[in-house]
Amino acid sequence: MRIGMFCNAYRPVINGVVRSIALFRQGLQQAGHFVSIFAPDSKGYRDEEPFVFRYPALPLPTGVEYTFPVVVAPQITWLVPKLKLDIIHTHHPFIVGSEALNFSRTEGIPIVFTFHTIYHEYTQYFGFDVELFKTITRRIVADYAQKVHCIIAPSLRIRDELYHTYKVDRPVHVLRYPVDLSPFSGPRRPPLSDPERVQLLYLGRLVPEKNLHFLLRAFALAAAEEPRLHLRIVGEGSEREALQAEIGRMDLSARVELAGPVPFCDAPGELLRADVFLYPAQTESMSMAVLEAMAAGLPVVAVDCAALREYLDHRVEGVLVPEEEEAFAAALLELARMPELARRLGEAGRTRARSYSLSSLTPRLIAIYQETIEQYYRTRAA
Repeated sequence: MRIGMFCNAYRPVINGVVRSIALFRQGLQQAGHFVSIFAPDSKGYRDEEPFVFRYPALPLPTGVEYTFPVVVAPQITWLVPKLKLDIIHTHHPFIVGSEALNFSRTEGIPIVFTFHTIYHEYTQYFGFDVELFKTITRRIVADYAQKVHCIIAPSLRIRDELYHTYKVDRPVHVLRYPVDLSPFSGPRRPPLSDPERVQLLYLGRLVPEKNLHFLLRAFALAAAEEPRLHLRIVGEGSEREALQAEIGRMDLSARVELAGPVPFCDAPGELLRADVFLYPAQTESMSMAVLEAMAAGLPVVAVDCAALREYLDHRVEGVLVPEEEEAFAAALLELARMPELARRLGEAGRTRARSYSLSSLTPRLIAIYQETIEQYYRTRAA
């Protein structure tokens, strides 16, 4: 197949959606399919991958890592018909996603839409009146979902949101995010093997919805009781300066490190050097960071939410706690002081992560594409 993926963010942006797009592209190419990417430009970044086509883009006024695509791009308008695409896969319903829908109509190409997140919960990034923009966003997304030929959701929580909030009246395929198991295939140091130090890790964006100030407060409670605990926070985002200031105010500079961002290729090394992975966010989608931590054999301590329970069971692959600092701190202390429990949870997570391997999930995506193409042409012929 010849596949065109359209998205509002791609490399060098570091987040779970971009990671899933890049991995599925890799899996599809390994299976012999042609995959082109259409995404906004990123100033100063040079693509090393072939067939990545960029829209001109402007920085957002909020200073986040995303850019605002300018979809007046004659070169892409000329190019898309020449690629003879069999299917379009759009990952966002706005801007570049609207371009994808236009190409689907004008070129007669079936279109698949992955609904990655609850978009109206992220409107603060665009600097508009939040409540008004939430209402507008819901309407736009609902309209978009009715116009595509197939919808994919990465979690049951998002599938249910599509049915209940956006009133989607067609089946939604649930396709989890994939994980590349190859960096974690070899032997690794068992978690908590250093009797003098317990290394905790958060790996992800430093943004409000990740709940990192809660994490610092919970860590402070645990660190006061357990001197071996150290926390490494890896990532970048709008909360970095505020987090650095809070670390100073709490006198945690010797115990908490803000390490900055790392490229995707270095993330496995971060995971393999850690003892316990921490995830304080209330997420509605599948967390790539949690999944990769499980693949690395790390026990996970996370704030309990429905989306996480879809692939992580309490006291099987990790510990799920209410959003209470004392409960989160107690879970950290329990794993730090019970290495056998931590190792058992980590091994169970490693086993479960295999069911989300790229080699397992890519054939399912291919089957969705094939089914959508067949249904599209049956409908046109009727």
